[in-house]
Amino acid sequence: LKASEISRDRVEDARNVLKEGEEVEVKVISVDRKNRSLSLSIKAKDMEDEKEAVKALREKESEAAAPATIGDLIKAQMENKD
Repeated sequence: LKASEISRDRVEDARNVLKEGEEVEVKVISVDRKNRSLSLSIKAKDMEDEKEAVKALREKESEAAAPATIGDLIKAQMENKD
């Protein structure tokens, strides 16, 4: 795990941020079959989780959003009277 892939913040030394044996969640960002190695990233996983959370929030807000036009407002009011 490269220091640049630990956090969005600058990390000089990974030992200052992580402890040996500490369990962390990562995203596999590349697989080198020839050298039999993986490139891992905490930063990429965090960014992916953040994008998913923003998407879910936007979907939730759009479901609860107020009517966009006067026609929608009138239609909503008429449906509520039934």
